[in-house]
Amino acid sequence: MNVLELLLHPDRDEDIDRAGVVHAANLLEVGEFQLLQLAFHEWYGREMQKAEKESFFRHVFFEKSTPSFLRHYARKIVMRHSRGELCSHARSYHRYDTRVFTSTLPSGAFHFLGVATLLILMLFGSLAVANYTVDRVGGCTDPLPPCMTTQDLGGSHGKKMSSR
Repeated sequence: MNVLELLLHPDRDEDIDRAGVVHAANLLEVGEFQLLQLAFHEWYGREMQKAEKESFFRHVFFEKSTPSFLRHYARKIVMRHSRGELCSHARSYHRYDTRVFTSTLPSGAFHFLGVATLLILMLFGSLAVANYTVDRVGGCTDPLPPCMTTQDLGGSHGKKMSSR
């Protein structure tokens, strides 16, 4: 497998067993190590110990060897998918996922009102900051941007500039 082919098709692998594991992990939308943990749990009926995790990680990802229980589990997942029996979002497949959001986000009208309120507050806040800065520097010569003060235009007497 050359470099260009690897860049064009990163999911392809020369090792058929390895390609099956990658395909099964993609079907379940989990990582390959999580698939290894799921396969280990189904095969042995227990969770992996820390030493086993390190050992299997080294064998699978560095030495590119595929344990028989992982190969069997991956084939089982692919067969379920081909028969249409695979529910990839089942909780049993995602039990090692970490919970990122523990609370629910607001929805509907409450969400819209929250965003609208935030935008209005930002608008008035920016206008207040702009007004404060203009008052400190001096009055603008024109109500439209850019705000040029009499000091910016070279007038030091505080006279109003004549309009063009």
